[in-house]
Amino acid sequence: MAIYHAPVEDYRFLLHDWLRVHERADLPGFAELTPELTQPVIDAAARFFETELHPIHQRADDEGAALVDGRVRTPAGFREAWQRYSEAGWQRLTVDAALGGEGLPPVLGVPNDEMGIACGHAFMMYGAFCPSAAQMLAALGDDWMKAHVVPALVAGRWTATMCLTEPHCGTDLRQLRTRAVAQPDGSWRISGSKIFISGGDHDLTEAIAHIVLAKVPDAQGRIAPGLGSVNVFLVPSCRLDPASGALGGRNAIEVGSIERKMGIGASATCVLNFDEAVGWRIAAAGQGSSANMAAMFMMMNHARVATAMSGVAYADIAYQNARAYARERLSGRAAAGPRCPDRVADPLIVHPDVRRLLLDARAFAQGGRATALRVAFWQSVAAHGRDRAERERAQDLVELLTPVMKAYFTDKGFTAANDGLQVFGGHGYVCDSGMEHFVRNARIGQIYEGANGIQAMDLVGRKLPAHGGRALRSFEAALGESLGALAGQPELAGFGAALAAGLGELRRALAALQRHAASHPDAAGAAAYDLLNMFGILAVGWSWADLAAVPGAGAPRLQLARVWFHREMPLLAALRARIEAGPDALCAWAEDGI
Repeated sequence: MAIYHAPVEDYRFLLHDWLRVHERADLPGFAELTPELTQPVIDAAARFFETELHPIHQRADDEGAALVDGRVRTPAGFREAWQRYSEAGWQRLTVDAALGGEGLPPVLGVPNDEMGIACGHAFMMYGAFCPSAAQMLAALGDDWMKAHVVPALVAGRWTATMCLTEPHCGTDLRQLRTRAVAQPDGSWRISGSKIFISGGDHDLTEAIAHIVLAKVPDAQGRIAPGLGSVNVFLVPSCRLDPASGALGGRNAIEVGSIERKMGIGASATCVLNFDEAVGWRIAAAGQGSSANMAAMFMMMNHARVATAMSGVAYADIAYQNARAYARERLSGRAAAGPRCPDRVADPLIVHPDVRRLLLDARAFAQGGRATALRVAFWQSVAAHGRDRAERERAQDLVELLTPVMKAYFTDKGFTAANDGLQVFGGHGYVCDSGMEHFVRNARIGQIYEGANGIQAMDLVGRKLPAHGGRALRSFEAALGESLGALAGQPELAGFGAALAAGLGELRRALAALQRHAASHPDAAGAAAYDLLNMFGILAVGWSWADLAAVPGAGAPRLQLARVWFHREMPLLAALRARIEAGPDALCAWAEDGI
C-alpha cells in the first residue's frame, strides 16, 4: 500500500515563518491565525485524511461508483467518511461565519485541498463545489436560496455540481443547446444533456444543487448562437418548495450513465439528462453576458485554485513513495565507489538519475505549495487590504497567477507522478505499489476547469491585457521588491541574479510576442503555452528565493532552492527562444497536411 505523511511542518513554516500571517490582524480572520490555532487545525486535517481517506481511496477507485436502478451508489466506506467529514466541518472551513462556516481565511483552505486530494481525490470531488456554491448563492441568489440552500451546502447535507459541458461542446459555450424556458411562477424549465458532471448523483447527501448553464430562447423560441443568451440556473436534484425549503420527489433529471474513466474511478462522473427540470435563474445585477455568467465565474475561479493544488498533492505523494522505494531497492553501485559495501548493491537513491526524478518532484511540490499559499494570502489582501493600492496589486497578482497555477501546477504534478513511477520501474507499472494509480488520477487535473491550453489563452488574451497591462506591472513590481531584499543578503546573490535574469527573459518573450502579433493573427495562440510556463517557472522561483531568505529556513530548503534555480530557471531562455522564433513552425502547415 502507498504511504503518505501530510506536510504539516512545511505548512507551519510557510504560514508563520515566511508569510507571518499572525502579523496581519488588519485582515478579517487573521488575528486568530496564531500557531495555537493553525497547528491544531492542520494536525486534525492531517489525521482525518491520513487515517480515514488514505486507507480506502485506492480500493474505492478500483471498486468505482455504480449506477443501480437509475441512482449512483458510491464505494464502500464513502457514506461513513462523508458523515465524519461534514460533521467535522472540513467542507465549511473557509466559508463565511455569517453563513454558518468557520470563517477561516483562504490560506487555511490550501492545506485542506492538498491533503484531501493526495489521500482521496475521488472522495473530495463530491464536496468540491460546496464552499464556492454556498458563497455564490449567498452573494447572487434569491432570499429563499440563502435561507434554505446555502445552509444545507454549508452543513454538508447537500453537495453541488457545475453543469457546463455538453456532448458536442465544452469550453465553447456559444454552442450550448440546453435551454431554459421561463414559467409564470418565476421558475424555469431546463431541458438538455450535460456530460462530465463530477458528483452528478450519489448517495452521500439528501440533495444536490446543480448549477446549470443553459440558453434562454427569444420571443420566437429560437436559441441564439452566441453567448448573449447563456444564463446560470440552480436546479436541485429534488423538487423544492422555495417558501418552506421542503424537499419533494426527484426533479426531472435522469442519470444517463457514469463515464468510464482513466482514473478517479470512485468519483461518479455522470451524464445528466434534464427533461423540463425545475430551476431558478441566478445572475448578478445589471444586464448582458457578464451579469448572466457571474455565478459561473465565481465558482470556476475557486475550482481552478483547488485543481492547481492537485498538482502539488500528486507531486508530493509520488515523491514520498518513490523516495521510500529508492532507499530500499538495491541496484548497481555508486560511481564513486560502493556506499553499502556489506550489501550486494547500493540503494537506487545513490544514482544521479534517480535523484533527478526525486528532487525535481520535491522542489516543485514544496515551491508550488508555497506559491499557492501566497496567492491564497493575496486573496484576503485583495478583499480587505489596508488601502486601495494594496488591494489592487493583490487582485492583479491573483488574477494573473490563477490560470498559471492551474495549468503549470497540474502539468508538473502529472510529470512528478510519472517520474515517481519511473523510480519504481516495473514495480511502478503494476498496481500493487499505487504509483500507476497516482499517474492515472493526476492526469485529469490538466483537463479540469478549462484545459491547460485554455488557461494559457486566458492568460495571454485576457489577464495580461486587462486594465492596460496593469497585472504585469504589479507582478514585476512585487517581484522587484523581493529582488531588492535579496540584494542585501550577499549569500543569496546567486538567487537574486538568476531571478532578475529570469524576469529579463520574460520581458524579452513578451516583446517578441508583441512584434509577431502585429503581423500574425495566430502569434498569441502559438506562444501562449510557452509564456504560461515562463510565468510558472518564474513564480515558483520567486517563492524559492523568498523562502531561502527566511531566517531558519534550514539547509534542506536552501538545497531545494538550488535545485529549482539550477534545473528549472535555465529553461526560461529556451522558452523565450521558442517565442522569439515566431508562430510559423506551427501555423505554416495547411490543416490537411498536419
